[in-house]
Formats: sequence, C-alpha cells, structure tokens
Amino acid sequence: MMMEKTVASFFLSMMILSLLDGTSNASEINVITTCAVAETLLLPCISYLQGVGSAKPSGSCCSAATRVFIKEATTTKNRRALCQCFKRIVPILGVNPDRSKQLPRLCNIRLSFPLDPKINCNSIPF
Repeated sequence: MMMEKTVASFFLSMMILSLLDGTSNASEINVITTCAVAETLLLPCISYLQGVGSAKPSGSCCSAATRVFIKEATTTKNRRALCQCFKRIVPILGVNPDRSKQLPRLCNIRLSFPLDPKINCNSIPF
C-alpha cells in the first residue's frame, strides 16, 4: 500500500511539473524533457529519499543516480536544469534533505554540487 502511494505521488508530481513548466520555447522543452527523464530514472530512489525503508540507497537507486548525474548530465545547461528540477520536486515528493545530501556519497558519485534543496543552481560550479 505504501509503495502504491509513493508511485502515485511521483506520477502526480510529474503531471504537476509538466503543467507548471508548459511552454513553446524549444530550449525550455529540452529542460522539461530532461526533468521528466530524470524523475523517471530516479524512481528507484524515491523510498530512500523520502526516508522510508533502508538508511542506504539500493543498488538500483545508485545505478539510476549515476546515470542521471554523471552519464546524462554532460553539459552545464543539463546539470543546471536537473538542479532546478530537483529543487522543484523535493517539496512535492516529501524528500528528506539529509537523505538527498547523503545520496552521492553513499552511491560513490562525485558531484561538483551538493544535492541540497537550498542550493542556488545558477551560482554553483559545473
């Protein structure tokens, strides 16, 4: 039952973000696509990020996080878009900020910025 609620809240948040971000500007459409893809890929991390279950992220979560933050986010524009996406989705999904900050370390991912909802995405080094 808890997993059903988590999945439902995830998809509801994706719909809300799509409505909030709707635009005809091509560069912003790429940002939306990046955000939607990141949200989908990070689905295995939702329970960990919400503080439900294990105190360590699963292997599938770490694989997903590596793909999103290392393999997919290869440009400054994409990394900043993912940062903004992360900041928008944190309150919607009820992400525990301490868990998000720990995720890169626990998954052995080296990021040039912390996964902190209070970060200024435009002023951090990428």
